[in-house]
Amino acid sequence: FGEKMVKLWQHSSLSPISRLGTAFTALSHDGKEAKPYILIAAGLNETCLFDVSRSLCRQCFRVLDPSLSYVDQISLPPSCLSMPVLHDIPIPSDSRRRMYGIYDAVNRMINDRFTPPEPNIQSISGRIGATGSNYIMTGGTDGYIRYWDLATASKCYTVSGLVTTQPRPIYESVDFVGATGSTVCPSKLFLCRQMPMPKLDEMESCKVPQKLHRGLVRPENHHKDAVLDLKKIDSPIKGLLSCSRDGVIKLWR
Repeated sequence: FGEKMVKLWQHSSLSPISRLGTAFTALSHDGKEAKPYILIAAGLNETCLFDVSRSLCRQCFRVLDPSLSYVDQISLPPSCLSMPVLHDIPIPSDSRRRMYGIYDAVNRMINDRFTPPEPNIQSISGRIGATGSNYIMTGGTDGYIRYWDLATASKCYTVSGLVTTQPRPIYESVDFVGATGSTVCPSKLFLCRQMPMPKLDEMESCKVPQKLHRGLVRPENHHKDAVLDLKKIDSPIKGLLSCSRDGVIKLWR
């Protein structure tokens, strides 16, 4: 690798980017043509898959605030239904102008950046390829581990993070169809509706003793702190390793 920077982008959230992943493959609607993809964890509890050949977000995986869990999709705030953007930052061709231009661009990024939103994604793992099932798994400062299927929301689920009496989240998707030149570029937004903890008088009677810790209570197995890394293992058993900020490592099967 040389010292010459050939491309510069800025994520539209202006927030720190905590994780990157890369793939060079052909996804659905790409035909047989492989494209460069970057998986970016940035913004408020979301991860996005960008086709960097067109600076286009093809898929976004977003967790909604619990206060929006029961809001109809059509009534959600525009920020919840918009796709993030990678802004191209021009790099001057002249070497002297290039040096000062890059300095100014990076300086603006530093001055304009936001503090990390909470919660945010701290770890990503998965598989993105031309054949087979494509998925990503995310872990974040909320202590949750989520599985996102790139094809359909019905196959997405929460691996860990829910307490015993907490309702299961609902996953749904929104399809977008854009165009760059003469090419149709479909994009998909996945939403996770994380249901809030019900009040005592809203719970099913069979779950009240668990809520009040009466009798035998199954121990919780989720992380108590931010999930910082995820690793898939295939041998000697198939599973998932996760680690959190409090020094805990868990193996999931």
